[in-house]
Amino acid sequence: MNRLNLIFIVDDDPIHQQITQIMIDRQGISNSMQAFSDAQEVLDYLAGHQGDDSALPDVILLDLNMPVMDGWEFLDAYSTLANTLSRKIQIYVLTSSIDENDRERVGTYSFVKGYLTKPLSRDTILQLGL
Repeated sequence: MNRLNLIFIVDDDPIHQQITQIMIDRQGISNSMQAFSDAQEVLDYLAGHQGDDSALPDVILLDLNMPVMDGWEFLDAYSTLANTLSRKIQIYVLTSSIDENDRERVGTYSFVKGYLTKPLSRDTILQLGL
């Protein structure tokens, strides 16, 4: 299992942010995590660090249902930004939605690596092979 340098958690719920951070920390898979409540902040960050590999996250865990900018809007915006980044970022949707339509829709984004349901568990992390 490789240790990741940086994981972004994008979720408007501070409790889910904390649970996710604890689970990742317990597995020892990341040197650093950063939580965002607003997906637009993540896009702004990525755009501002396009060519800086060390500042870009290895993984983004993205919630779908958020105010201001939801996960769908983030994915649409990211799809145009992705090719300008100096390296690929693994994106996993981490959501409380069990709607099969959401799962199918996420599948239309080729850069999304998986669809995970909250809360993030040890078994899920191990299955990802992060």
